[in-house]
Amino acid sequence: MKRNIVLVVLCLFALGQLAANGTSEAKTTEQKKVVLTIWEHTPQFEAPLVKTLDRFMALNPDIKVEYEIKTPDNYLSLLTTAIQAGEAPDLFWQHGTATNDMENLMKQGALMDLTSYLDVKKYSAMSMGKVTYNGKIYQTPAATIDTRAVYYNKNLFAKMGWKVPKNFAEFEALLPVIKNAGIIPISLAGRDGWNTLFIFEPILAATHPDWIQEADKGKAKIDDPRVIDAMNKMIDWGKKGYYGSMFMGVDEAGQYLSFSKEQAAMTVAGSWTADTLSKNNPSMSIGAFQMPTADGRKPIVLTYAAGFSVYSKTAHPKEAVRLAKYLTTVESQQIWVNGLGAISGLKEVKSGSELANEIADANLELESFYNIMVRYHSPDQSPTKIWEEDDTKLFSGAVDPKGLVSSIDALMTYPGIK
Repeated sequence: MKRNIVLVVLCLFALGQLAANGTSEAKTTEQKKVVLTIWEHTPQFEAPLVKTLDRFMALNPDIKVEYEIKTPDNYLSLLTTAIQAGEAPDLFWQHGTATNDMENLMKQGALMDLTSYLDVKKYSAMSMGKVTYNGKIYQTPAATIDTRAVYYNKNLFAKMGWKVPKNFAEFEALLPVIKNAGIIPISLAGRDGWNTLFIFEPILAATHPDWIQEADKGKAKIDDPRVIDAMNKMIDWGKKGYYGSMFMGVDEAGQYLSFSKEQAAMTVAGSWTADTLSKNNPSMSIGAFQMPTADGRKPIVLTYAAGFSVYSKTAHPKEAVRLAKYLTTVESQQIWVNGLGAISGLKEVKSGSELANEIADANLELESFYNIMVRYHSPDQSPTKIWEEDDTKLFSGAVDPKGLVSSIDALMTYPGIK
């Protein structure tokens, strides 16, 4: 009997040792993993980021990736501070050539040259233009097409008998009808510079697509009467209450919430917000369309998203490059497009939702007003900074359209104008 008890005790001890050894080995294995950190600039992208990182770690068990989500308001200042302190994350999102971000980060020596590492044959010239500087690739490209769209409450439109407008006159005529029904026609974050841009660009595209086509080639100035006219149209809608009575104090979250709570019939926002709007109110049937021109064309302000750069001083360059290479794959891009319900810019990647297909229903592709400022700025000048600082002031009258475009134009160089 005693012998049996001793055997049982010995067996339990042995099992305990095996369990302890197993735990110890698991801890050792975890400790041996290389840990990378990646920064993203907005909570809207957290879901697809998590899914693509989980997939990468499953394929690369020797690497652990930790992520941090920042907010758009102070992202760049936090990134710049981290770079100056030599404590930047191994990979980080940035605007690429859509703004002066890449140029400024290059001057800081913060970006690794990824040209020889990434397989980018499938990506379009427009997509690669977003991540290329002086002929070298400093950021992973993206299959996701970024555009702007008018989102609308389908059920509300059907209930009230409102139709999706076929031309600009019909769109503008619909705004007072919605307002008179006691509903905000368009929810807008009047205190947010980016959301102001995202409504201005569709208005400009709908009213003066010819200016965008000329300016895209460097043949039209920013201080053009057509640009001023589009700005005045945007301001006039605010004065008439088409964004609601308190829109100048509304931030981005408030804009989306107003639409999701069915206080507003429409909102004009980036294509990447489609998933956010759908999740905010799953019971709402959301549709989307492009603001039409006077003659019924459907213009789409088309840009590509940008991916992630590798910190030039990362302590783990091989592993960081391995992650950058994965982020460029079709598999990773499909995860992103699905997660955002986005429009795909690669034939190998399917668009993420029916709503994305509605957004993409257009027949006139146009460049972004913002990108035009970036492309034709004078050396060492930043016209986009003026826009970012002053565009929301247009609504209060603190800045007038002519003064704003004149200030911007002074920092521009136009190759198509002698």
